[in-house]
Amino acid sequence: MTNNNQFGNNDRVKSEIQELRYNLLQSCSWLNNGTRQLLQPFGITPKQHNILKNLAHSSPESASIQEVRDSLADKMSDASRLIDRLVKKGYLDKFPSDYDRRSNRVRISDAGLRLLKKIDMGKEQFDQLINDRLSPNEILQLNLLLSQLK
Repeated sequence: MTNNNQFGNNDRVKSEIQELRYNLLQSCSWLNNGTRQLLQPFGITPKQHNILKNLAHSSPESASIQEVRDSLADKMSDASRLIDRLVKKGYLDKFPSDYDRRSNRVRISDAGLRLLKKIDMGKEQFDQLINDRLSPNEILQLNLLLSQLK
């Protein structure tokens, strides 16, 4: 009888994990769509926004293309192509490395920092949607739980 109970519990756990996966995918989709809508007027993608935010945190220091790639959530993305587009728009400065002439480094430009400030003003409305759905304690708890899944 214990085996049946354990089997029943395993089925319930599997079902809960499937529901968790579904809920995470739905939540990610909701966040991604909202982020795309927020960034659309500025002509950048969520991945480009991520690059700008990461480089802004280390500003005025520069980073190698590999360091930028490593800082992205999506490790499969083509960081070089994304960086080149941001350079073309004037949001990043790209220059040869002092240490390795074969590689380049990037730094967020003043225009990139100004863009992030504009985006942050609109982001408050989007963040409010999360605040309307979750309490501060639930946000903290969810952050702790999700960080364990990384």
